[in-house]
Amino acid sequence: MYKTTCHCGNVEINAPELPSRLIQCNCSICRRYGTLWGHYTRATVSVNYRPESVVAYIWGDKVIEFFHCAKCGCVTHYEGVEKTPEERLSINFRLFSPEVYSDVPVRLFDGAETWQFIDD
Repeated sequence: MYKTTCHCGNVEINAPELPSRLIQCNCSICRRYGTLWGHYTRATVSVNYRPESVVAYIWGDKVIEFFHCAKCGCVTHYEGVEKTPEERLSINFRLFSPEVYSDVPVRLFDGAETWQFIDD
């Protein structure tokens, strides 16, 4: 089990295993956040927090919610607004110590223009 928290500890994330790859996206929000995403399903990961401990940001086509801690501001995860168990939940791996994910390959995704992986 891989565990991490936001800086202040208000949000705790537990993942059963490391993802096969991490995604660095250059879309307008991800490049500003500086995130490194690990993709899972909602059924396989637990994100624990009190409802007042997080703030969600929804933009664009309003299908994804980006969550950050209301106290320390760390971007913790994103998920679709539907909240089904099989739906994607993506963890910001920048919350982990770099040595945890240093062996996981990083793929570059062009979310700004082509919606394709850049490093194919």
